[in-house]
Amino acid sequence: MREVAVVGVGITKFGRFDDSSVELFSQAGMDAIVESGLEPKDIQALFVGNCYGDLVESQASMAVHCASDLGMAGIPATRYDGACASASVAIREAFLWVASGVHDIVLAGGTERSASMGTAYATRVFQFASDCRYEIFTGLTFPGIFAQMAHLYAVKYNIPLKTLKRQMQMVAIKSHNFARLNNKAQLQGSIRDFMDKRVAKTK
Repeated sequence: MREVAVVGVGITKFGRFDDSSVELFSQAGMDAIVESGLEPKDIQALFVGNCYGDLVESQASMAVHCASDLGMAGIPATRYDGACASASVAIREAFLWVASGVHDIVLAGGTERSASMGTAYATRVFQFASDCRYEIFTGLTFPGIFAQMAHLYAVKYNIPLKTLKRQMQMVAIKSHNFARLNNKAQLQGSIRDFMDKRVAKTK
């Protein structure tokens, strides 16, 4: 395995947009190419992380359309689905292909649009990442699954649930404070401290 370097990075502003996932990926991808000093013709393969493009936008085979948009039609272009980690999976795969020597220069990233779905449909679509044999039919949603995992974690590690909730709140506040330093973050304002606010659901 050889060493791998990131030579350019691009990112769109987070928010609600009319642009398609292909267009958003292409904007960020071109920014990365420009920053690297390379040209689209230098890219040998494309790795695109996307989970719900076919359900949200009726857009399957997204990677090849991203390649076409970026002026790279004809190169190997693959879509990777790993739920919330789809982009991370694509980047990891890109790293491995370069580290192994198959490719020298690749472009990798992710794109996702969910705001246009509305809460009810989005909740249903996100369920599809659950195991359809055991989980979906129970009515569990991902927020519900995460809440159950928190309760199980508290029991397994003998942490009072009230303490764990407070620790999780502190992590959320810390993460938001760092995230808002990105000038392309959707929420730029400082987060309020919700430590003492009433929790809507606890069971």
